[in-house]
Amino acid sequence: MSKRTKYQARRPMPRIRTSAVAKKAPATTLGDLIAAAYDTLGETNGVARVLSSNALAARIGRHIIVG
Repeated sequence: MSKRTKYQARRPMPRIRTSAVAKKAPATTLGDLIAAAYDTLGETNGVARVLSSNALAARIGRHIIVG
């Protein structure tokens, strides 16, 4: 038996093919965040408090300063 036939059956398993591609969500702008906060809270002080909170900054990865 030659070496060629000895190693013929040692092939890697074929990769699983996937055709589903996740679609990216549209980007949320600062105006969208402010509008949602006003729709929810309705008062300026509450909107400023929510937008400048540490929890929101940690979630979106940026700190918003409302003056």
